[in-house]
Amino acid sequence: MSKKRPHGQTSVDTQLVEIYDDLANEDEEIRLKAAHAFLIKFSPKDNHSSEQLFETLRRLVRGLCSGRKAARIGFSVALTEFLSQHWGALSHTEGTLQISSLIDVLVKQTEVTGNITGQEERDHRFGRLFGAEAFIKSGILLQDNISAKVWDRIFDVIYEAAKNKPWLREECGWILYETVGTLSEGNHDPSIIQTLLGKLDQFGLTKTPEGIAIWLKVQGQSPKVELPAGIWQNESPLDRKEKSKLAKILKETTSSEHSDETSAAVSQRGSWTSRIHFAWNVVFSELIMAKPTRGTKPQSKTITFEAFWKEAVDEQLFASTSSDERKYWGFLLFQQLFGSAPRVFLTALFTPNFMRCLTNQLASKERYLHRAAEKTITTIMNRAISEPSVASTALKGLLANSSDKNVSFDKQTKTKTVERLMALCDDSSLRHVVPELCDRLLRPGAMDEKNATARRQITIDQLTFLLQSRQSSTTQDSRSSASTALTCHILEVFATYSYFSLKDTHSDRPDCPLPPMSARTQDTLKTRLSTCLAQTLSRSPNPALFASHVVGIVLRHEADERMQSVLDFTSTLGDTLSYARTFLENIHKEESSEPGDKTSLHAFQLLYLVTLLQIYNGDADAVSMLKELQSCYDTLFERRQTVDQSGSEALIEILLSFVAKPSQLFRRLAQQVFTAFISDIQHEGLQPMIKVLETKENLSGQDEIFEDTATHSMNSSSTDSSAAEEMEMTNGNGIELSSDDGNGLRIPSESSEAEDETKEEDQELLAFNLKLAQALKTRPINGDTDGAGSEDSSDEDMDDEQMEALDEHIASMFEGRKKTVSRKKQNMDAKKTIVDFKCRALELLEIFVKKRHRDMLVLDLLMPLLTVIRTTTSSLVSRKACNVMRNLSKLCKGQKVPHIDNEAAFVKLLKEIHVEARRESSNAHASACGQASLLVVKVLVVHDKENVRKVVKIYDDMQVLDPQCRVKKFFYTDWLNWRNTAKPALESAGLCQL
Repeated sequence: MSKKRPHGQTSVDTQLVEIYDDLANEDEEIRLKAAHAFLIKFSPKDNHSSEQLFETLRRLVRGLCSGRKAARIGFSVALTEFLSQHWGALSHTEGTLQISSLIDVLVKQTEVTGNITGQEERDHRFGRLFGAEAFIKSGILLQDNISAKVWDRIFDVIYEAAKNKPWLREECGWILYETVGTLSEGNHDPSIIQTLLGKLDQFGLTKTPEGIAIWLKVQGQSPKVELPAGIWQNESPLDRKEKSKLAKILKETTSSEHSDETSAAVSQRGSWTSRIHFAWNVVFSELIMAKPTRGTKPQSKTITFEAFWKEAVDEQLFASTSSDERKYWGFLLFQQLFGSAPRVFLTALFTPNFMRCLTNQLASKERYLHRAAEKTITTIMNRAISEPSVASTALKGLLANSSDKNVSFDKQTKTKTVERLMALCDDSSLRHVVPELCDRLLRPGAMDEKNATARRQITIDQLTFLLQSRQSSTTQDSRSSASTALTCHILEVFATYSYFSLKDTHSDRPDCPLPPMSARTQDTLKTRLSTCLAQTLSRSPNPALFASHVVGIVLRHEADERMQSVLDFTSTLGDTLSYARTFLENIHKEESSEPGDKTSLHAFQLLYLVTLLQIYNGDADAVSMLKELQSCYDTLFERRQTVDQSGSEALIEILLSFVAKPSQLFRRLAQQVFTAFISDIQHEGLQPMIKVLETKENLSGQDEIFEDTATHSMNSSSTDSSAAEEMEMTNGNGIELSSDDGNGLRIPSESSEAEDETKEEDQELLAFNLKLAQALKTRPINGDTDGAGSEDSSDEDMDDEQMEALDEHIASMFEGRKKTVSRKKQNMDAKKTIVDFKCRALELLEIFVKKRHRDMLVLDLLMPLLTVIRTTTSSLVSRKACNVMRNLSKLCKGQKVPHIDNEAAFVKLLKEIHVEARRESSNAHASACGQASLLVVKVLVVHDKENVRKVVKIYDDMQVLDPQCRVKKFFYTDWLNWRNTAKPALESAGLCQL
């Protein structure tokens, strides 16, 4: 027999227990599966009794009051569907009664009674609110047979929670706001919404953020509902007269301004939260829609989006006295609106207080709202990337409202926001940005010179970056006609105000800068103009296009009586400019006269235009260079059929004078023109560059290479003695003789040279101290010396004449010391100048090697390159020369080698290379000698395979004649590797001796 069940014990439905447990799971998928299983278990088809259904209802409501995991969410879903499933189709007679019974269960199960903790009270309050929401969402209250009393009870539950518990008010307001939308869409009885709106005023919640949101919802979607009178001006909280009150309510500084006791009893919202109130979005959505709402009288005016943002956000949330919490709300509002609002409203978001707060928070990672500010910038960039037209809007907002107009926004915030936005702007956007920046350049908003100069510097930098970003872009859009027009506009502004000023400085002229451009600003404009021209050289089919536009602007202003040049021109210079204008017209005629390739003509035109600009930059050599270019033009173009290499040689001389200048424009210009005329260069044209490589890297070398410059006249008197001393220490090639081997040559490294200079300086300083001690009859600074510092001499008295003589003697000693130091500095500067000059010349030679590596002329460069690698004191020059040699060796492979016509000359060249290889030098020099030697070998063998016998003999003689030669091992290794590679081909030609 089975045991009897104890009295009072009931069976447990384990499946239902598991379902209830899963409803509280934090995994959403598990919760939904549990809710589905619950509804299947309590399906209406199973005909559950009323007691079972009510007991289940009580269990679900208790689950809403649980704070465990996600119980409130899971039980809310189950309760909503449970109510809809069992009470969604009630008859007219039983509907109201049964729904009232269900509400009784909700109220009773969520009643706060007894001595419970604060957390338990909160759980019960939330449970009641979630239950009321489930009743509304289930749809059982929307049945036609449900009376208004049922709605009254539900509304009372929600409104009482909103009034008594401020921390529940926003949730209550959201439920009521959604309820209005549900009732309006379903064409239900308007009296229900009327009841809801009436209770809003009854509970004193009309002038709260929730009340404003509900009012606007009713006003916009329920035209049959009568709005309470006397609450808002013209029955609209968005009336312009309610602007200040609306801002304070949304800021939640006060919940209501009603004078009655009920309204005064409504307390503020609960503790601060990191999310903004949903009422903000409702208000801004209404303002963005910008359409008349029902209930507004014809004479009323709705507040604009711009005015409300300034009043409610900029002057309230972003005020200097606002807390960090309220500023955080402001950042959230900006992020939401900038990410979703139409572009026309975005400019209004960049207000002064917002910009000040954004700049301050971005400036330091230690700021409390630094991450919020970074997210704001991210929002701006994301919208700009997805919608390029927004980039210009954001750009204008950031530039126009910067907190410190004397410092750029990027510099203040340590970001590259403005630069990134400029790079994202398309041509249509830049049509608005560029004119605005140019206007800011003319009218910086400050009348004092210091502030105006600082602000103009920022604008110039921004325009320069804008042009460079467009020119460096690889897209086709960067070369469009619109982009070209914008580039020309920027260059025109730079050229106009760097070289000219208006004679009439009246402020009513839009092109008149106020205040006038300072000399510093004009110098900056000249520098930026050169930078921009350099950037445009390689980005146009006609490289002279932009330079021609700039020169055209300059010449037009020169002829304009309203403009005054910043330079004073002499009559001779005026004649030069007049002839230059005529010369340019001839070039244009030549350009349009004959069809064909105009690359060389465009390059020459570019060179002439830039040289002409140098006159306005104050370059003293520009006039003579113009005359030389005019002579070159006659030789290169008008008498091209004659064999005359003087034109190309003169052109190379001019290009070298350009690369000698410390300017990126001149460097790129020389390279581009050199490339265009590279096919015309012959032996004579290479000599100027070879001469640069052979120049000594000291003051005498500088005087030699720049003998016609002012440097020579200034330094010649002070360097004669030093140059003579230096010549005594070097051989004819400027190479220091080796101290341990009279036959060997060595090149001192930069470190050893620096050590020698330091020792020399120490010796000179010691000698100076000794002379000074002897003059003063004291002990020298660096130690004792015979004959100085005796006590007898130090105690002697001197009369006035002796003191004056001593003063003159000491003054002459210090003057001599000063000259010595000055001479050393001149030597250092001269070395740097020559090293830079050699690097620029090697860059031109590298271009020549790449374009004409199959020309016999490149072989003329081998010995100069090897010599400069060995003799230079600069590692940079050596490295560049090695790169030229290496590139030449790589390009000359197989049959792609220069073709020669004089075999004996190149056999002699091979022997000279081997002599150069025997000189004591670095590994880089030895490697370059090996590459040069093999290159000549390949040229000889390709010309005639019988030459391999001569080559082998030369290599063998190199070791036989001088067994102790200092050639590196890899010099022979490279030769042997080439022999092994070429052996099969040579044996097939009958040359078996390899």
